[in-house]
Amino acid sequence: MAESVNRQGRTPSLVLLTDGRANVSRDGSGGRAQAEDDARHAARRLRGAGLATLFIDTGPRANPFARDLAAEMGARYLALPRADARSLSAAVQNAGAAEAVS
Repeated sequence: MAESVNRQGRTPSLVLLTDGRANVSRDGSGGRAQAEDDARHAARRLRGAGLATLFIDTGPRANPFARDLAAEMGARYLALPRADARSLSAAVQNAGAAEAVS
């Protein structure tokens, strides 16, 4: 969908809401190691697409793997437990202008 919007000359922004816990690989099999490799591969593809991305970590505590994954995709990272409604709304509204957080 983002690529379609981009082709129309508009600027898409992606907002991902996840706990960042990769536990199922792309082929549907279990195994955290393969799932994490698949997630990293997808993150690099997103970064290569050059899309503005906001990664919202929905876990009960900030997840280091989620932060690393956001950095790998060039996304701004926001840990939901530390965000209130105002900061979350502002982050989503400004997703297109967000700089990557490492």
